Amino acid sequence: MSRVYVLAADRPLPGLRELDYYRQAVEELGYPMKPCRYELELKNGETALRNVQACLEKHFSQGETLELWSVWLSGDLNKKCPPRFRGRLEDFDMDALEQFLTSKELCFTITI
Repeated sequence: MSRVYVLAADRPLPGLRELDYYRQAVEELGYPMKPCRYELELKNGETALRNVQACLEKHFSQGETLELWSVWLSGDLNKKCPPRFRGRLEDFDMDALEQFLTSKELCFTITI
């Protein structure tokens, strides 16, 4: 059993690490993710939050939408899709990051 954090986008994002090792397990869940998927290493804290925000600002333009998924890979393929929350990048603050990191499964749809 593993937890994986996935950044899902509508287009390829050069310089980010594509979801590789867990790709098949994530795809088997059948969650409605955007097609281009990248594995993220996330930690709690102000520095981690600033790093995530800077990464998203660097790779996305104003008005673009992305998904941040926290997925628990337990082998159970009959799970319901995790709760989804929508907001702007400015809304992705320390409270949102902590919720993302501590929830069993979750998706944030973020508009830049």
